[in-house]
Amino acid sequence: MFLFYVSLSGNIVKDEYYLEGNYNLDSFIFEGIEGYISMCGHTPTGNLTSRKDLYLDEAKESIWCNERKNVYLLDCGCGFSTGKLACLCIETGERYYAS
Repeated sequence: MFLFYVSLSGNIVKDEYYLEGNYNLDSFIFEGIEGYISMCGHTPTGNLTSRKDLYLDEAKESIWCNERKNVYLLDCGCGFSTGKLACLCIETGERYYAS
């Protein structure tokens, strides 16, 4: 799997990173990759089963961020009738949602 990261210095980096199924997924989500900010999607944030206190806005319906502020989960379920499309500005921290 190829992942694209924005390094803390602002450079966009393409790298190979392998997650074997859900193996090490929690570790990745809670720890991130040192020196990088990861923006992830595919699984709606409302499906998270742990650390519900880390939603940036409404629980289960908004962007989720780990304590290190280096992994952001952006999929707010826009493919579902009650979901939203989320956008985050890394520089300012501003968050936008569209229904």
